[in-house]
Amino acid sequence: MASGRYYVRTQAGKAALRGQDPHVPVEYRRLLGLIERETHPESLRGRLGRFSEADTRALLDELVERGLVQVVEASADNKLDYSGNLADFLPNYR
Repeated sequence: MASGRYYVRTQAGKAALRGQDPHVPVEYRRLLGLIERETHPESLRGRLGRFSEADTRALLDELVERGLVQVVEASADNKLDYSGNLADFLPNYR
């Protein structure tokens, strides 16, 4: 499920979670409760023990379609790179 996509709750998603809207299924509210800030799907999958990867992706797609979450693509700035020398990043490191 690794991807450069993150999920963020929209204002509608926050309202649905806060108001416990009966039109929003319990599974959606549970997933909305796990999404804080920019949340990677792998971290969600790990906390949704009984859901398969396909189920998790389908739920996320449904939340996006309903406007309860939005997808944020990871920028190149968000990617970690450990290929350099630590001394190049920490001048006092020796």
